[in-house]
Amino acid sequence: MRGMSEPMLLGEINTPSGALVVLDPGLSRFWRHDGDPRSPRRTDGEEIDIGIVGPDAVAAGRAYDHEFDPRYLFDIPVDLAEQIREQFNAFAAEHRFNARAERLSERVSHVERARLAVEIGGGIGVVTYNRLWAVACRGLPLTGALPVLATPMPDGEFTGRWRCIDVVVMPGTEVVTTEPVQGVMVEHGQLICADLDALGEFRMGESLDGLGDFVFWGADAASAAEAMQAAPAGDREFGWVNVAMAELDAVAERTRGLIAEHRWRVAVDYRPHDNLERLNAQVRVNETRAGSVLLGGAQACGFDNRWGDGIFTVSRGLSRTGELVRIRLDVGDEQTQRRMRWVWLMACRAIVSRLVWDDQQPPRFIERQPATRPEDSGWRISSGGESDQYMEDSANFRLIQVRQLIDRYPMFKAVVEAEDGSLFHLEDDRYVPD
Repeated sequence: MRGMSEPMLLGEINTPSGALVVLDPGLSRFWRHDGDPRSPRRTDGEEIDIGIVGPDAVAAGRAYDHEFDPRYLFDIPVDLAEQIREQFNAFAAEHRFNARAERLSERVSHVERARLAVEIGGGIGVVTYNRLWAVACRGLPLTGALPVLATPMPDGEFTGRWRCIDVVVMPGTEVVTTEPVQGVMVEHGQLICADLDALGEFRMGESLDGLGDFVFWGADAASAAEAMQAAPAGDREFGWVNVAMAELDAVAERTRGLIAEHRWRVAVDYRPHDNLERLNAQVRVNETRAGSVLLGGAQACGFDNRWGDGIFTVSRGLSRTGELVRIRLDVGDEQTQRRMRWVWLMACRAIVSRLVWDDQQPPRFIERQPATRPEDSGWRISSGGESDQYMEDSANFRLIQVRQLIDRYPMFKAVVEAEDGSLFHLEDDRYVPD
């Protein structure tokens, strides 16, 4: 396995406010910036924010450990507000903190939460927005363009993924101190780096030119397109592009109805020409799977993180004299790699004796052999009652997904990541090495 390749340029950003926000652009509809922070996805009552006050407010809030910013409790349902306030006050009294929780008269906007998080975090902080997390950082230059560079993983297990993504502030300067936070929440496999003030200009679900697209793809896409007289709309996609938004909803509704009626195996995408679609139009065609959008005169850079969903660490890298050298998105760290291995393993299959799976005899013996196919976990599971003749007939075994095995035999989870060559036997509802 060779070393990591040279970083690749994904784009450039501007930070005229001196502060940066990193978040999933697909979740940007929940970022309300300087408006009412109430979530557009909640319809079950009003929400409030609670402040922690008193001489020991910060210490008490950190011990309570419910928010990155220990001075607040955000997005509290109003019908639970008094209960939560009393719970905190009882906690503070029990631990001898001179602090109390008070309902705030006004909500704290998301952009103000970002400023507060950076302040309490000493330059970097986690921002709560509608129970999601973004990361904000300060200390970036007010002028000039900052490159966004992605460093690939080494060739091998995770070839083609990014090890890390850096917003470079001082090229060639050594990072001596790292200030990490955990982290930015991703649900759509993407990230965007944008100036804090400019992020308020990002529009999702609001067409910027009054037009939109509705496309579909999949195994039956060509047949569906012929039946519906839909035109090619890109690589293996069909549909309608540059349709007036007033007509797009009707097109989408009619198309979904026909897909359901004919049971066509296709996936669909509704794409108003908003900032997200402008970004994704570039991501879909660029080799780097990255793109840029202009927000209020400031360039923002968005990209596929190449690891999917999760919570990712973001850090400030500082020089020996405390100057900001880079902002790093540590997308391919050991934690992420282990999560991906786990996802892969859960989807793999094991060879299981029918005496175990069908006859429900205990899975007394398990062994992990070298995998013979990409979808093979290597696990072989038997009851111990199989004869030599039984073992020679492949019809006596079933291929079972590892996730299903753990569901039926929870004790298997404790050893499922054991290395090739491992052999265990069942003893008092747990597996012990042979």
